[in-house]
Amino acid sequence: LLNCVRVLARLIPFVYEARSDGSTIEDIVLWTQRPRPGSGADYSLGKQLVSATIDLLFTSGFTVPQATVGEDTAVRYTIWENGVGQTSSLGSSKENVSNRIEVLRLLLVLCCKTMYVPPARSVAIANRALHTIAYNANKKMVLCLLCSLLNTSLKEHSQGWAIPYRNSTAINPADELTLHAMQALFIMLEYQTPATKGGQSSDAGSDATSAEESNANTPSMVLVTGTETGTQNLFRVFVSKLHRQQEFDYLIGNIMRLLEETMRSNLSILASVTKQPTRHVMPQEATILLWLLLENNSLFKEYVVDHNRSLRLFSVLLYFMLNGYTDPAQSGMVRTISHILHYLSEDGQFATRLMQPFDQSILPSQMRIVDASLTHADFMINTAFTLLCSSKPYLVPVYSNLLLLVRNVSPYLTQISQMTADKLLSLFDIISSPAFVISEPYHVRWLIYLIEVFDYVVHYRAIDNPHLMYSMVKARSCFVRLKAFDLDKAKGELAALREKKSKSDATRTIGSLGAKADAASVTPVPSLATLKPDDSSEGAASPALSDKARGKRPDPGPA
Repeated sequence: LLNCVRVLARLIPFVYEARSDGSTIEDIVLWTQRPRPGSGADYSLGKQLVSATIDLLFTSGFTVPQATVGEDTAVRYTIWENGVGQTSSLGSSKENVSNRIEVLRLLLVLCCKTMYVPPARSVAIANRALHTIAYNANKKMVLCLLCSLLNTSLKEHSQGWAIPYRNSTAINPADELTLHAMQALFIMLEYQTPATKGGQSSDAGSDATSAEESNANTPSMVLVTGTETGTQNLFRVFVSKLHRQQEFDYLIGNIMRLLEETMRSNLSILASVTKQPTRHVMPQEATILLWLLLENNSLFKEYVVDHNRSLRLFSVLLYFMLNGYTDPAQSGMVRTISHILHYLSEDGQFATRLMQPFDQSILPSQMRIVDASLTHADFMINTAFTLLCSSKPYLVPVYSNLLLLVRNVSPYLTQISQMTADKLLSLFDIISSPAFVISEPYHVRWLIYLIEVFDYVVHYRAIDNPHLMYSMVKARSCFVRLKAFDLDKAKGELAALREKKSKSDATRTIGSLGAKADAASVTPVPSLATLKPDDSSEGAASPALSDKARGKRPDPGPA
């Protein structure tokens, strides 16, 4: 059986690949309806293969422990690990874990059709294997698969007193299973039919139920009744139904554990020998999981905002932004974190909590700021300034979220430091320069975000921010320049800068002279002036702003 699974995992990609004439054999092999032998019903090989693969994940004696006496079923839809929907573990053997890895690998291969479709067409073409799973009529199967993948993804693998040693050839099966479980969970939660990909959105948590069930081992995600089969992704629906306090504790506790374990490992003097081959991707997967949970469950967002470790989570996420912004391979993680922080900043209670003092002891020395009076908002603004001025092309899609993050928090800012105020004005000086404003259409939007930051502070928190008021007075010339903005002069300035840059490029030579020419860029922030982010980085892809973030006066209360 295992050999069959392995062979299929290697054959399916050839079925999905397009031939030289642009056609594929997928429809013929997998999705052509055929009469079932011995009956008049039609079936497709693809649907049967997907169903069989799912059943293999719950086959007694293969991927789950052997059935007890009295159970004569070969397929047992049960949750693998304790956590969400389950208070006790099945006690799986090493063989069960190994078999799950092989079957999950086949499941991922079956669901990878989108990888063989051009990006321009991927939105319009349905992934039939994923649709068969996510829009399945068997809700018990979907529920058990979701909880199994979720709990396996967050399961803690204790090493006891042993020190993990970095080995490039050996991979811990438990870590490999965790990664495969996370990947399968992500693609199932993210999948939407082409009809719903165009931007139809709803509050995933608006239907969340508050009814507690009597059985402690029954998932809190009650089976949806009255929902027409095939109209909703059941994985999203069931995630939106999470509501139990203990399950939220389990989710946020283990996500924090994954992030903090990596953080401590990076700061350890033994980091070069204790990092495991698969552990370097765990924080990236953990942030994606956190984002999907926040996006699909409004009750979970409220829980995170009210949680006593929300500021700790905020600090850890900022650490990973600062730690990864120089590495192009981690740009996806930085972008995910920017979405998370932007989404949380819409909540006024969360923004108010950012005014509490920031403890820099969790940071490495190179990330610390020489200012003992920093608040979390100060550190957040300094982090945004660092990324905005880093001149990294792959960070351009993150800039809108960073500016919106500062904008959402600005009505609640109090006692920001002089250093933070100076950096805000330095950033305003760059973005408000006439040539920069007209160089790209989206630069105007960035400028508007910064102007709104100053507007909110002046109107609502002027007395509480004397350092920022002082810095704004010192930078009066920037505001005067913006007030006297002239389009023709701006065009002339931009043309002169571009001509100067072209001459500089023409005289560029190999080696050190080329490096000097790169440093002599025509704008203070080259990546901001020369690169255009994709549409998904703008407001359409970011979560909607709250009413307070749109400019309404914040509720009275202690800041």
